Amino acid sequence: MNRKIKFRIPIALHIYSSLILVTLLTVFVIGLSSHMIIQTIISKECDDRIKNAVNSCQNFAEAFRTSIDTSEYDDPDAVRKNLLNAIVSSTDLSNDASIVLFTGTPDSPEGMKILWPNASYSMSVLGRSFTVLNTITAEDGINTDGITKTAVVDNDLYYYRFVNVEYYDSEEETEEALAHDTYHLLIYINSSSYYRFSSEMNVALARSIMLSIIASAVISILVAFPIYFTTRKLARFAGRVGKGDFTPLSGHLVSRELSDLGDVMNRMAVKLGDSDREQKTFFQNASHELRTPLMSIQGYAEGIKYGVFDAEKEEEAVDVIISETTRLSSLVENLLSISKMDMSRSGNYEVKKEPVSALDLSELIIDKVRGGFLHADKTLRNDITIKNTYIMGNESDLIRMLENVFSNCLRYANKEVVFTCRVENGMVVFDISDDGPGISDDVMNKLFSRFATGNEGKHGIGLALVKSIAEEHGGTVEAFNNPDGGARFIIKIPQLQNKEQLSKINKDK
Repeated sequence: MNRKIKFRIPIALHIYSSLILVTLLTVFVIGLSSHMIIQTIISKECDDRIKNAVNSCQNFAEAFRTSIDTSEYDDPDAVRKNLLNAIVSSTDLSNDASIVLFTGTPDSPEGMKILWPNASYSMSVLGRSFTVLNTITAEDGINTDGITKTAVVDNDLYYYRFVNVEYYDSEEETEEALAHDTYHLLIYINSSSYYRFSSEMNVALARSIMLSIIASAVISILVAFPIYFTTRKLARFAGRVGKGDFTPLSGHLVSRELSDLGDVMNRMAVKLGDSDREQKTFFQNASHELRTPLMSIQGYAEGIKYGVFDAEKEEEAVDVIISETTRLSSLVENLLSISKMDMSRSGNYEVKKEPVSALDLSELIIDKVRGGFLHADKTLRNDITIKNTYIMGNESDLIRMLENVFSNCLRYANKEVVFTCRVENGMVVFDISDDGPGISDDVMNKLFSRFATGNEGKHGIGLALVKSIAEEHGGTVEAFNNPDGGARFIIKIPQLQNKEQLSKINKDK
């Protein structure tokens, strides 16, 4: 039969990938934030430079308008020459941005003519100015709305703005410009240098990312593998426990949580070891206790079959068989009951419980054990002072619990056993004592252990079952010697105080 193997990610890989992902996410956020910040800084820087240049150009245009006399310069060429000389000699123009002085529009017959920069200044600058001016005006025309805009020229991002240069008739002080006197200034900045710097920062950031990943990988390996080896150690330990090796785990365990887990698993192994030894001892003793009456029954039965006994001895043999059968039946019932309590404690079985009258329970157990006292010629005195008192429990288990205590007291009592039932601090107390020799010190320490017997004990299951049933019902059992002699057993079971259940019981009555 083929077994399907499911792949499970090791804990080391979980930690490793977590650190890598956290590092990548952090670097990505930092990189994205840095990119957005740089973009904002570049945009603001270019816009500020454009504004400074626009202010200086507006001051220049205003100075030119107030200084020129149109009556003396009615020839456009003369105006252009004068304007060009004014630009060359002006100290108002800012160096924050490149400036192009031109006349005309893209739609005019003559087209646009650049006055500055000219060929005598720089052919390369003039060529670049033509390219920038033609590209910008082709996309958006000449827009003098006072807003800084951007345009892509030869794969470079340019920031630009237009400024009008107008002059008027100083005598008439008219606001109406002449048709052939339209001049414009294009103010632009090539932001490629800023973006080259940004690209260099991105390269540096990418290198930082790689170094961060490598560092994270090394750190995660240093952190993850000790945890990995520790978890493997715990897994092997759990495997050994599963195979029956309860030797405690030793050695150093990394991290407080895994160390705590190791301590818990060690305590679990110790308890499992004790339980395993207890179970083996239980089966060995149970086998021995079962074998003894069975061998006795078998021997007497074979003697009867083969006529070994005469008529009188044969009757005694039958009595022995009946006695051993009763003992065997009691042992089996106790074994089944204590096994049921063990299953209930481990969660594999649920003991059915219902409200039980403490008075009815006391009277029932007295009726059940009275015959044994009459047969043994011993006295049972009882003092029951409870009424309308209930406990939540399983009646048959509670009866067996009390019956086992009575059986133990009857066995060791000289003349009488005293039984009282009362309520103390919300607990129903079953108090049973005898006038026998009491409990010896060596037996007291193991009194409620399985197969622990005294001098006249039987199979040693009875009192162990008493403790299991009492604890199953949320109660306790304790034993001690009376000052005047004899053993005393006190069993305490919680009193039922649920008003709804009590009212239902009263209605049923």
